[in-house]
Parts: sequence; C-alpha cells; structure tokens
Amino acid sequence: MGTPPGDAVNGAEIPGLGRRVTGLVISGPAGSPRGRSVTPLGGRVAEDLLYLGFQGRFLEASVRNLAGSGLLDTGLSDFGIDVRTTVIARAMRCGQDGRGDLCHPGLRSPGPALAFGATPLEVLRHLARKGTTPASARTGGWSWTDVRRGVMGWGGARGGMMTQVLAGAALAFKQRGEDRAALVFETRATLQAGGWHEGMNLAGAVRAPLIVVVEDGLPSDSSEETDVEAVAASYGVAFERVAEDAHERVFRMVASARRRAVSGEGPTVIVLVPLAEEDSWALHDDFAARVVARGDVTQSVLDDIESAAATAVDHASGRLNKEPGPSARDALAPVLTDAVPVVPWTRRDPPSPAPPPSTQRAVDAD
Repeated sequence: MGTPPGDAVNGAEIPGLGRRVTGLVISGPAGSPRGRSVTPLGGRVAEDLLYLGFQGRFLEASVRNLAGSGLLDTGLSDFGIDVRTTVIARAMRCGQDGRGDLCHPGLRSPGPALAFGATPLEVLRHLARKGTTPASARTGGWSWTDVRRGVMGWGGARGGMMTQVLAGAALAFKQRGEDRAALVFETRATLQAGGWHEGMNLAGAVRAPLIVVVEDGLPSDSSEETDVEAVAASYGVAFERVAEDAHERVFRMVASARRRAVSGEGPTVIVLVPLAEEDSWALHDDFAARVVARGDVTQSVLDDIESAAATAVDHASGRLNKEPGPSARDALAPVLTDAVPVVPWTRRDPPSPAPPPSTQRAVDAD
C-alpha cells in the first residue's frame, strides 16, 4: 500500500542522510498564517517538507543556469517552483506501487511531482527531452505519466481535461472502496472551459475524492474574472484559499480535505494566490527557522538535509549532458494504439446513438 500523509519522501531514504524518514500526521487545530504561532507537525514530517523545499530551490536555480548556458531551452530562464505546491502534494498519500493517490501537477510541475517521488534527474531529463525520459522524449508539457508513483502528466491543451480525467479516477476509487484520492493543479483560465465544469459537476454530484488546486493568476480587472468560491459553492464542494500561509497550516488543511474526500464528503477546491518569488521561498525559510527553534530538528540535521538536497540536484545537473538524446526511431515513431477509432454518434451522418451497422451485425451474429 502507499504511504500515508507524513511518511517518507519518495518512500525511500533521503540521499545523504542514510536513513528512512517516516513521520506521522499529528492531528489538531489548523495552524495560523505566516507570522503567527503555528502548531508543529512533528520532526519527521518537518524533515520531509524541509528536504522538498531545499530540493525545489536548488532545482529552480539549476534549471535557470542550464537554460542560460544553452543546455535547456532559453524559455526556461525564468523557471520557478512554488514551494507551497510541494507542501500541498506532500499531504496526500503517496505510493510507489500504483496504489497511492494520483496527482496531475499541471503547470505547477515539478513541485507536486517531486512530492510524489520524481527526482531532479528525471525532471531535467524531461525538460531537456532526453531519450532516457519515460516516453523517450515524445511527451510534452511540464510533467510525465508514472502510474506507479501516481503522477499523471499531460502536454496537450488545458481546457480542464485533467480535472475530468481525475474526477473519473476519483469516482473509480470510491466505487472500489479504496483509500485513494486525486489531486489536480489547474490555472484560473481553466474555469472558462466547459471541460473543467463537467469534471467538477461529476465530482460534486457523486462526492468523488477529488482536490482541485486553482492558481489565481489573473489580474483583478480581467474579463475572465470568476468568483472561484462561488463556483465551488454552486457544485456543493468545500473551498479553501492558500496565500502566505505557514507550511503547517497548508499541510493540515490539505490532509483534512483529503480525509473528508475519502470518507465520502466530496471534493475541495483550493485557490492558490500567487506570491512573488522571494515571498515563496521566505515561507520555506520561516518554516526552517521555526522547526529549529522548536527543537523539531536540530541545526545539524537541517544542515544535513540541505546538503543532501544540494547533492541530489548537483548530481542531476552534472549528469544531464551525459544523458543520450532520443533515437531517431523513437523520436519519430507515431504514438498509436491497436484499437479501431469509434466516431462519436453526434458526428455520424445522420447523427444516431444506435451502434454503427458493422457493429450491430457483429452483435447480432453473437
């Protein structure tokens, strides 16, 4: 089974620390926003979040440096990781055997993907379109699919499709009675797409265990302005907002939303308020200072965690240039299935929901 919220990062040892990090979610009242007192999560959970934060910060700097040197696309020169997305994803039940929660990182990748077990080397391979990527460089977007670890990538048009897909997956979890939930990251503009509303309508109607994080990146005077809280209420789902909130509060809030979801209380929509880059990493620094001050971790352990994260990213950066590109056969091979495509009945001439004649003959013959 997958590990519950608060267990080891990537379900394995933290490199450089030589031990497995296993923690427990400590129940209790939610923490308070940044700058006020917060209830601690416990040392082991803190170590998980610290490692993910340091890893994200070093990976962000590495991608920018590689883009500046020409080893990655120059469009990645302003690449950024929102540390809050690692905290949100870490509060889910991550697994290594295909039985944990599912996560679509969307444009917030690789933050959520790191929390679900992706490594810096895998991220750099994907961004550089190396032949060692899971799909031999034939996938686009910011993330890839690894069902074993619960990462669901998508490089096509946004339009709320992944909310629809994960709403269906969440419904399957519920119908099978599994302790699993789905997490999807979307942009605010997605709320203008019918597909997103179809997914939310389904999830809300059947109380599927789905958590949708919407990045509120539109200016206040945008013509696409939508009251997300009102939309959530219209589908009968819970609503939360994350801004400059302490890691402790965000972790507990998402863990609570997940518990409600898998117990049949339905989805939650979370709005992620944009922060300046320095404010995002200040949240990580504040968290690190708090856990050391409280004695959750010692300064020596904090230094070890930071060093381990730096070593993992340095190794990935140094190895990237040695990674092979895709073979011509793989890069140019079409992505096909062995299934015969079925034309939707609405596109037949004339439109008819009845089975096509060839299919009907096969059914009659049986």
